[in-house]
Amino acid sequence: MIPSYRLEFDDDEISEFVGHAEQVLRSGRLTIGPFTAAIESSMAELTGSRHAIAVNSCTSALETIFRSLEVMGRKVLVPTNTNFATAAAAIYAGAVVEFYDNGLFPDLADLAGRIDARTAAVVAVHLGGYVSPDLPELVSLCDRHGVRVVEDAAHAHGARLRGRAAGSLGHAAAFSFYPTKVVTTGEGGMITTNDDEIAARARRYRDQGKDASSATHELWGNSWRMSELSAALGVVQLRRQPRDAAHRCDVLSRYWHALEGVGGLSFPGHVEQHEPSGYKCVAVLPEGVERRSFKAELRRRGVQLGREIYEVPLHRQPVFADCGGGGGSYPVADDFCARHVCLPVWRHIEADDVTRVISAMTEALAG
Repeated sequence: MIPSYRLEFDDDEISEFVGHAEQVLRSGRLTIGPFTAAIESSMAELTGSRHAIAVNSCTSALETIFRSLEVMGRKVLVPTNTNFATAAAAIYAGAVVEFYDNGLFPDLADLAGRIDARTAAVVAVHLGGYVSPDLPELVSLCDRHGVRVVEDAAHAHGARLRGRAAGSLGHAAAFSFYPTKVVTTGEGGMITTNDDEIAARARRYRDQGKDASSATHELWGNSWRMSELSAALGVVQLRRQPRDAAHRCDVLSRYWHALEGVGGLSFPGHVEQHEPSGYKCVAVLPEGVERRSFKAELRRRGVQLGREIYEVPLHRQPVFADCGGGGGSYPVADDFCARHVCLPVWRHIEADDVTRVISAMTEALAG
């Protein structure tokens, strides 16, 4: 059975990390040390950002950004098809969350109709590691209204649109280093920004809101620091990110060229001047194909498809009943969430496995 995903580390990575771990333990410094500085430097370089601030999760990164933008009591627009944390972090920061419609990419018309004088920020989510080709238009729209754009780049390490990197396209961005992501630290997150004030506030928020003396608490921060051991694993992973991204994108390209249009299958992320991170290979089934039955058919053919991104949009989640869900209409998200699938891809997936997936998909679609 070809799995949907596999977490793998090669022998060189393991050896390198063990050496780093020994260095950390012998130093006696387990947080905000040289490896934290190193992973921050690497992420700043990868994204082309002036600042990168390491934290303990992407959720913390998002909440830190929202607190730094002072969204308390103001509206934050969040796409309804995203992770729980995208909206929850804004709520934790005191914002009033309202959803807007999206599939793989934002519905700009729906978004534009929801921006008003109360709006502090709009979140653009790079689902599956794909940056919307309309993102420059979204940023321009928000700039005209004095609204900040926050990138949820949890899936998008190394993704680029027209030469510009995810993490540098809005006012601030949040990345995830969860085990399934294209770069992992086990648990962890990163904030990137070119805004000096956001960066300064973020560094204080992650350390319980302390000032430079570490004696005075001036902000309602939290213990959101990344450990040195986590940072050390991230340093190892980021050194290999260009190689891994190239392999992942080669796999996506094989799927696109072999399967686009077969039986009505489409790949909405296959757009010009775009380099995805390779986190997910997102395909949309033709209308009338029942996804559960289709995935069962693939399993019979030896291919396991993973969970979708996401199967149930936020406007249908009970905890967000007051965020535009009750009676709200989000047809783009409902359609996308019902019909998309994610084809197997991981950093070391082999060419023969990709060939088998293509064959199984072709046969299942023909059936």
